[in-house]
Amino acid sequence: MAGALCKLGLPMALALATALPACLASDRSREAAVPASVARGARLFDGTEPLAGTLSGHSTPLPVVATRCIQCHSGPGKSTTAASDFAPQLDRRQLREARARRGGPPIAYEQSSFCRTLRTGVDPAHIVLPRAMPRFDADDAQCAALWDYLTRGPAE
Repeated sequence: MAGALCKLGLPMALALATALPACLASDRSREAAVPASVARGARLFDGTEPLAGTLSGHSTPLPVVATRCIQCHSGPGKSTTAASDFAPQLDRRQLREARARRGGPPIAYEQSSFCRTLRTGVDPAHIVLPRAMPRFDADDAQCAALWDYLTRGPAE
């Protein structure tokens, strides 16, 4: 590498030597700008960090590939065409604004009702979610991270 820098000449080598640390620092500051809980929520949503779950009425754990939220839902800032037609987009607007769903009363989620719905499959209006929606064995930290990602991430 030193030979390659010598061929570039001293001015170019100095420019590269000063630019590289600045670029690396910029990448680190962008990573640091995303709170750890939001980053973890993104990993749980896309399945790079597994989230255990079962189907309603079953005790056998689902394979990890079947419990990835992104399998059925699109998340914050994602195109709605990425998700299937039977699962709503999950973002700040969809979760926090009161909306009528499936002919039921309007609902809006708070973190506690979101976590309860993930675990039980029953939404804040006491409507049971479809059986295809896994019932997750999410601990409080996992649930909070998913909530942070979905409600603090970019909204469409």
